[in-house]
Amino acid sequence: MVEKLKERIIAGHNRQDDKGKEFYELAKDIMEHPVVLQMKQFNHHSQTSCYQHCVHVAYYCYIIAKKLGMDEMALIKGGLLHDLFLYDWHDYEPGKNERLHGFEHPNKALFNAHKYFKLTRKEGDIIVKHMFPLTLTLPSYKESYVIVFVDKFVSTCEVLDRFFKKKKRILT
Repeated sequence: MVEKLKERIIAGHNRQDDKGKEFYELAKDIMEHPVVLQMKQFNHHSQTSCYQHCVHVAYYCYIIAKKLGMDEMALIKGGLLHDLFLYDWHDYEPGKNERLHGFEHPNKALFNAHKYFKLTRKEGDIIVKHMFPLTLTLPSYKESYVIVFVDKFVSTCEVLDRFFKKKKRILT
């Protein structure tokens, strides 16, 4: 009985490793892009950089898309680029006629993503509507709803991780 349980656990880890490798192969061109790598400079939630956060979001979106038969590439791309605003929002002062970061950054991320990548309408929708319901406009695609929920989940985990580990906010 113990041996069978051990085999199942090992098989589960192997499947996770395979999914991680598949994800990386699909995502590496975006993950290794110089502009995306700039996100490593900016703290996002607690001790998580903006880059780490976006990789987490993209990975979980990919897992869900795979399970539900959704557009995996749109969710990977949208997940990796949804916070491509390229500044530390903790120190950000809104400009004239600008709203707070939570309302503004989806449009800034979309602008930057368009500048460096070719996006489909679906990918653009995923990026610009990931802050729903804060930004009020309803997502147009089922994949956009996935990132809404995954982004909230991942952000909560990142913040709670700091709370439970009682660490200071740092970049790694």
